[in-house]
Amino acid sequence: MAAGDANRILNTHLVALETLKTAVPVVPVDLVVPWSLPANAREWEESRSAALKSTMVAVVDGLDQFMKVLSRIPGLALPTLDDALNGRATSPGSRRPTVYERLDVLAAAYPGVVLDQHLAAMHLLVLWRNIFVHRDYRFSLNLPERKVLTANATWFKTSHGGADINGALARYDAKAAPTLADLSTLIASAHRIVTALDDRLIHARAARPYATALMTYLIQNSGDPAAFIDRIWEHGGRHAVGAAHAHFLDNGANHGSHRLASAPLLTAADMNDLFSYGRNEAGITFGVTLEKRKTVPKRPKKTP
Repeated sequence: MAAGDANRILNTHLVALETLKTAVPVVPVDLVVPWSLPANAREWEESRSAALKSTMVAVVDGLDQFMKVLSRIPGLALPTLDDALNGRATSPGSRRPTVYERLDVLAAAYPGVVLDQHLAAMHLLVLWRNIFVHRDYRFSLNLPERKVLTANATWFKTSHGGADINGALARYDAKAAPTLADLSTLIASAHRIVTALDDRLIHARAARPYATALMTYLIQNSGDPAAFIDRIWEHGGRHAVGAAHAHFLDNGANHGSHRLASAPLLTAADMNDLFSYGRNEAGITFGVTLEKRKTVPKRPKKTP
């Protein structure tokens, strides 16, 4: 789930909860267990907290997956970052790094890309998620991170629609639930971090190698690489190029002149050059073993 989607979905859930307090409930047709409206203030608060918790989990999981994907698209991130991006322990017996520790390593490898205050906000998000969702108190916000947030309180208020970062810190310290405004600020910070890193890492690549690397990732992570290749390159030529193009569009690419590109520009000639081959060549190119097709012998021509 993208950070922007998380915010939209959370807002929908909370608006729906507030609406239920005065409107007639509309029960989904596929609801198969008994349901009733929350009976008291505590149950309403539990429903609200569940929406907040699920969103916090989704955003942190999204950051985790973002870093893993960076490591799996060939040439996108520095090879030395592979352990950090995948959350591996670096020595026997040591613990695995946390999501925010991994994010710190990634940001440090590309100085000036991610703002310190956004990184500190991610520390706050992950630690608050640990406490609010999992009752995990092993880690706490350290003094340098806290100083970065408090020193940028005015910046957050100006740059994040009136955000109250000091209030968020007070609620975190009190082990209270975040407000919708708190969570919106932290989600927006995650979104800006991912956007900044995308701009730095993706746009630094040449279009053709990046397109090949991205297609390699999509094939290897499709669940069935051979079936993926059969689907895209069954007929080869312009059909294969069109199928590859459609798949790129399904995975975040765009060809609208009014939209900001999220990857280097790939021309139609480049697409033809890269992806117009047939099924067998695609298997060789992407290192996928394909089943041999049985050939049906041609019928002999009838002699008059």
